[in-house]
Amino acid sequence: MTEDQKNKKLLYLRSQRENPTGNYRKYLVNTFNYIFNDSKLNGTGWSRAAIRDMINFVYDGNPDHMAFKMINEYKKTLKDLGYIRYIKENNEWRTYIQKELDF
Repeated sequence: MTEDQKNKKLLYLRSQRENPTGNYRKYLVNTFNYIFNDSKLNGTGWSRAAIRDMINFVYDGNPDHMAFKMINEYKKTLKDLGYIRYIKENNEWRTYIQKELDF
């Protein structure tokens, strides 16, 4: 994602905070919050981001048929925007929070 694309995405997400037109921003924020809460809960500073648990959290226990695909998209967006990063340690992928949400 280029800097221009990042800026456009952030402007869109910030505008959705004030005038939501759908659930995209809500689900993206819920994805971040799941990772953030999980990293605090286990006391390690990282999350395994278990997809099934994440789906239930993000969609408030009411996922649709696209939930699995969309959760991966939300995680990719958060990574591309610099909010999370993945690191492989001890033969497992871990998700780290890089910065707090600002949208």
